[in-house]
Amino acid sequence: MIKLYGVPACRQIQKSKKLFEENNIDYEFINVKKTPVSADKLQQMIAQLGLPAMVNSKGPTYRKLGLKGKSLAQDELIRILLENQNMINRPLLERDGVYWIAQKYDEQGILNFIVV
Repeated sequence: MIKLYGVPACRQIQKSKKLFEENNIDYEFINVKKTPVSADKLQQMIAQLGLPAMVNSKGPTYRKLGLKGKSLAQDELIRILLENQNMINRPLLERDGVYWIAQKYDEQGILNFIVV
């Protein structure tokens, strides 16, 4: 089953859910505000995708935390991401332990990831 990580208010998440429902794709939505990703799982995601791809540096949380222009050690950025998971780029999908993330909503990319 496909897992979709994010926050319910995100437009990209809402579009992804609609895409899944319109195409009868079974998925599980993980609201990272209510059920945060564990440190181990976050490390697995980062290992596959890279830390820069994981961080939504254009979102309000990143700006609110004053991170723009700061040079942070990777460990520090991971700690901040673990504490502020709504800063994880979306949509973030998992299929059989493989992760995929889009920087922007990419319907074809999502469908390609799901059927591979």
